[in-house]
Amino acid sequence: MRLKSLALALLMSVIAACGDDSGGTLPLGSTTTTAATSTTGTTAPGTTTVAPTTTAATTTTAPATTTTTTAAPPIQFRPDGLGIAFFGEGVDAVLAITDAAFGARSTDGGWLPGGFGDYGVCPGTQFRQVYYLADTLMIMFSDVEYFLAGGITNFIHYTYRAPTPLTTGPPTSIDIGNTVAQLTAMWPAVVVTGDDPLYGPSFQYDPGAGYEWLGGTLTGVAPGDTIEAIQGGVGCGE
Repeated sequence: MRLKSLALALLMSVIAACGDDSGGTLPLGSTTTTAATSTTGTTAPGTTTVAPTTTAATTTTAPATTTTTTAAPPIQFRPDGLGIAFFGEGVDAVLAITDAAFGARSTDGGWLPGGFGDYGVCPGTQFRQVYYLADTLMIMFSDVEYFLAGGITNFIHYTYRAPTPLTTGPPTSIDIGNTVAQLTAMWPAVVVTGDDPLYGPSFQYDPGAGYEWLGGTLTGVAPGDTIEAIQGGVGCGE
């Protein structure tokens, strides 16, 4: 009985000693929770501080684009064609070029059997005359073997007669209104005739063998006289 009293006295002494602790210890059975302290400031318990997210601005620069434009060839009255299209080239290819250059066709006679046309006897087994600019410019196609063998239809001839020029003129081309002096300066080998039985004052330039040819009519043969009409290649009546 004495031992139990001693043990109880010791236990009470321990409890009393704990109760006098200056740390303010809670009664047995209580739980102590320490609030977390933020080093960046005072934060209410249970609150999470999230640093703001910063997004860097992105600048995208499109690569430089360079566009190269090929200039269209100039229109020229030449012994071998119009500068933009040449004798011996196919019908569809030439018409695509001339449609783009001169606009809508004013007349298209379609394919006709070889024989008589607007300008006399037309060569080949078939020919076609297409007109532009109110019928002042005519281009002709045929299967005659002037520039291509084998009966292939191709561009063979043109004529131009109008009151106004069609090209930029010398030094790249002769044109309506150019003088005889300008004509002979550009084509020194040209032959000027004052009394042609069919055309009257006229000119002809033949570069040599083959069917390339340039000619036309004039108001006269003096240096100041001018060109009235131009044709190239070989068409009907030749």
